[in-house]
Amino acid sequence: MGIRTTTLSNITTVGGDVATEWQPTPAPGDHAPAPQRAGVPQQVGPAGAGAAGRGAVGEQTGGYEPGLPPSYSPADEPPARRLASHPMVGFIPWILFWVIASPSTWETATIAALIAALLVMALSLDLQPLVAWSASSQAQPGSGPASQSASESASGQDTAARRPSRLRAEVGHLKLLDVATVVFFAALTIAAIVTSRQDVAELDKYSQAISSGALGVIALGSIIFGHPFTVDYAKEEAAPEAWHTAAFKRINLVLTSVWTVVFLVCGALGLIAQTVGPKGLRDWLNWYIPIALIFIAFRFTKWYPQQVREQQSLQAPAPSR
Repeated sequence: MGIRTTTLSNITTVGGDVATEWQPTPAPGDHAPAPQRAGVPQQVGPAGAGAAGRGAVGEQTGGYEPGLPPSYSPADEPPARRLASHPMVGFIPWILFWVIASPSTWETATIAALIAALLVMALSLDLQPLVAWSASSQAQPGSGPASQSASESASGQDTAARRPSRLRAEVGHLKLLDVATVVFFAALTIAAIVTSRQDVAELDKYSQAISSGALGVIALGSIIFGHPFTVDYAKEEAAPEAWHTAAFKRINLVLTSVWTVVFLVCGALGLIAQTVGPKGLRDWLNWYIPIALIFIAFRFTKWYPQQVREQQSLQAPAPSR
């Protein structure tokens, strides 16, 4: 049986305090444990073991993990953000407004749509990292006990210094459509509060045209300013290295253009509906045809990227043997 002797292996000086770290000296034939460096957390579990492995490391580094991991997958995102990445979620405030709005419930419809828009935006942000960042920003260096080890001090200071970049990353998950939706329904809520009941009844006649036209303007504006609104949703599904490829940009330009046409056509149908007499025809122009167009746009949004990928795979040169 080997005899172990204990020796002083490392002395670290931090802020005038001397922190000693004792490690046993192995006997002959024993495996020497790997030395631990101050400020470097020890990894638990196998490296690269997916979300579970990254989560174990994240807990030891203060919960912060800069940027996207090398093995990024949409399944690694928080559930709230995965939900917000579906385009249908971004249209929930508009659907609420279309269903609830009437001359007697105009204010209720605008407020409900505004609340829904704020909730959708909160899903995109995933507020947990913001709370963590706020808590860390209040912590001052040296506020811990005097007996705090050098490893904990260095790790804590490094984590607190890097959290603002994580905050910027979280804000970067905001989607153009979500922000525009909040602005639109905030303005519409103010208009509903300050206008008279007669004016509200007049506005309600054109509610479908106003909302669809606003969506069309938002979509068209996103193309003009070089950021098609579907890009924000596509980035949630595609790997970061694909974001700047020509195929990625072309797909989103086509998809946003299709949605722009659908929204503007729905807005025009809403205007035409106010000039026709029969109520049945107005229902077709206000409801049935727009719903069918939106359904076709959703199907096209799912089909077109797959079609482009299939064409690229067919055109790719065969690997040389």
